[in-house]
Amino acid sequence: MDPKGKRSRLLPRLPKGGAAVLIFLLAAAAAPAQEQVFTVRMTGSAEGAGASARKLAVDDAQQQVLIEAIRSVTGMEDLTPFKAILGHASGYIQRYDLLRCDVDASGTRVEIDAHVLEKPLRQDAAAVMLPRLPRKPSVLLVVAERVMPDAPVRVGGGDAAKTLREGLEKYGFTLSGPEEVADVYPAARLAEITAGGVETGSRLARENMYDVVITGTGSVAQEPLPNAANVLRSRGSVAVRVFSGLDGKMADAMAAEAVVQSVSPEEGGAQVLSDAAAKLIGDTTVSVVLAMLARQEPDSLFVSVEKPGEGGATEELAGQLRTLPGVAGVEMILASPALARLRVQYEGPLAQFADMLHTLSTSAGTVEIRRAVGREITLILK
Repeated sequence: MDPKGKRSRLLPRLPKGGAAVLIFLLAAAAAPAQEQVFTVRMTGSAEGAGASARKLAVDDAQQQVLIEAIRSVTGMEDLTPFKAILGHASGYIQRYDLLRCDVDASGTRVEIDAHVLEKPLRQDAAAVMLPRLPRKPSVLLVVAERVMPDAPVRVGGGDAAKTLREGLEKYGFTLSGPEEVADVYPAARLAEITAGGVETGSRLARENMYDVVITGTGSVAQEPLPNAANVLRSRGSVAVRVFSGLDGKMADAMAAEAVVQSVSPEEGGAQVLSDAAAKLIGDTTVSVVLAMLARQEPDSLFVSVEKPGEGGATEELAGQLRTLPGVAGVEMILASPALARLRVQYEGPLAQFADMLHTLSTSAGTVEIRRAVGREITLILK
């Protein structure tokens, strides 16, 4: 219970499906079949008794509901940027159920279940935070798609991937594709990752240094139209998952479908995949912005080793890092002959950590810092 005597409890969330331009684009993307809501239970209070006092108590509870909902959606404690949203709490609450109303000498106290409209809240929160991000996010986009049912899988460069990439780049995001990670992940491996479960995408996100990783699949089913032998109906679907690069957690999952008619099977498949992907641009943009709001722990940094080879040099380096003053732990998050990455829990000054790195050596050579940006350090072994 907080100092004002209010208590809240987030009830189980239903499955998931500012800048005026962003809001309009998001609203125009695709209307959901039904509203996405989650429920927050909250108490509110007001002085006095009667209908007016009860309304004020409900308003108070709804205000606290929105505070709780914004914190749930964004993970932020400082809600100063959301002042405009907080000023219109009732606009994000589909309805509320009055569970109880108590009146005593101290005033009126109510308890409600408020059903919060999730999608508008996420969209407006993202619109508020997009221009306030400390930097525009770097995004790795990997989509494996088939333009026709019997066509080979194409990883990157397909119509769904192109449409998503162009849409996200309009917001200033830095997009990279499979070609950027080809040294470590061949196309066949990336196809397996996109077709796999959440854990495979999460591992890809943890192993790379992008702010956000998006994996996706696209498929097309085709059938001839009745009484039109030369015309095909192509039904395409695109599904994407959005992962935080910080910890690999899945921030969102979504899918969309489209239907087109065409004479050419290949052209129809290409168009339907592009149309389905276009419907996801708005929600994907929101997910990228909200994923960026998660901040790296101040005692965590990442060390990358370029071309460590196969002789166990990375394991040697990890063992030496664990012995350095101020290092609380070292986690190997990627190990390959072309590239290795380690997450290091370190509580000291970064300059001191860099100085200590220069004293280390492995069987593959001595440690040399190639670059250090923020809490990301890239090494080579010479």
